[in-house]
Amino acid sequence: MFVIAMRNQWRTFTAGASPAVYRILLHGMLFGLSFSIADMLFNFYLQSLGYDNLVSGQLQSSFRMAGVVLGIPIGMIIDRISAQRMLYIGILTYAIGWGVLLMVHGVTIATPFGEISPLQMMNILYFIIGAANMATYTAVVPLLSTVIEPQQRASMFGVNAAASTMVGFVGSIVAGMLPGFIGSLLGVSATSESAYRTALFGVCGFGLLAVLPLIGIQKAKHGIAKDAVAASTVVPDGERVPLYKLFLFATPSFFFGVAGGMFVPFQNLYFRQEFGASDSIVGLSIAFGMLAMGIGSILGGPLAKRLGIRRATSVSRFMAAPLMFVMLIPSFYVVSVAYDINRLLVGLTFPLFSALMMQSVPLKQRGTATSMSSMTWSLGWAGSAILSGYMQSQGSFDTVIMLSGLSYVISAILVQFMPYSDKLPD
Repeated sequence: MFVIAMRNQWRTFTAGASPAVYRILLHGMLFGLSFSIADMLFNFYLQSLGYDNLVSGQLQSSFRMAGVVLGIPIGMIIDRISAQRMLYIGILTYAIGWGVLLMVHGVTIATPFGEISPLQMMNILYFIIGAANMATYTAVVPLLSTVIEPQQRASMFGVNAAASTMVGFVGSIVAGMLPGFIGSLLGVSATSESAYRTALFGVCGFGLLAVLPLIGIQKAKHGIAKDAVAASTVVPDGERVPLYKLFLFATPSFFFGVAGGMFVPFQNLYFRQEFGASDSIVGLSIAFGMLAMGIGSILGGPLAKRLGIRRATSVSRFMAAPLMFVMLIPSFYVVSVAYDINRLLVGLTFPLFSALMMQSVPLKQRGTATSMSSMTWSLGWAGSAILSGYMQSQGSFDTVIMLSGLSYVISAILVQFMPYSDKLPD
């Protein structure tokens, strides 16, 4: 089934893809590679500095709170200055922010109001990085929607999501091996602060490279024109969706963010602490999870054609819940399989929900709608990451995993009953 789905998706992609789409795809791969290295190694870097899981949760909260505070302004700026310009700003801020973050440990700044500790500076910088990350991911959706036909959204969004997540398969494996390789070069331990910090500078390098494919990109005029016409078929372009309804549309994202924030920021620590896995084994486990997400993104288009976008989105989120509960079984092999299938379902639902949002709002509100969805998702993630870090400091991952599964169920139910538009453009 996967081979057939992938072949059909690729035919759809190559038949309708303009040079602009290929550039966006390459950008997604490079940025995904950068993000996967950070996702794999940053918690280990914090532990090498002497911080615990609670601090990891606090920093993850700072990262996602940026989306909560700046989500709507970012969307409005995208609608005003264009998604492409916002991508330039977001990517450059992301890469430079990581470079500064990796150099502040041990640095204390004296101010008239008192000293700013290294951890406080890390929280501030991680907030800025989080805002840049959100701006980058948010801007891609409306940019991509202007260079493809409306009927292609489910499949094209899936291919784009697959590109950025499947490259994470490579990124996570490489990230798992980097500290050992760098440690041998520097003559230090693979789990030392120096090894992790040097490896994390790869985040800056790949982040900067992600700008290059977007330079001079040209939007397809026929895509924009048809998209505007198609938008009026679903939601007339002059008929703005009320703000309260946009919030309503974004509500499932909050619980989806809670489901992810409870567990995903700590997945590397989970495999290390619960099963004593080495960095390379953790990297391999997360890599296969990223690969599964990419496969899920590809399967989303065919599933949406069979069930409809709304039902496919809801079913995939609902099915992700029992996989989390299976992870309560104290077996590395059982947990690994459940984790990979859960990641597959998460990868499947992400682009489908984006497509559902895009067909439910007019063209000129898509930046705002996407950022609002990202904002509520970030709020759920940020709050649950702090709560999860606290729970882990008080006990095990069991309660964390159960709350994550329950949140998937709530998100699935909301998707099914929210007043989205189920009508596809002609």
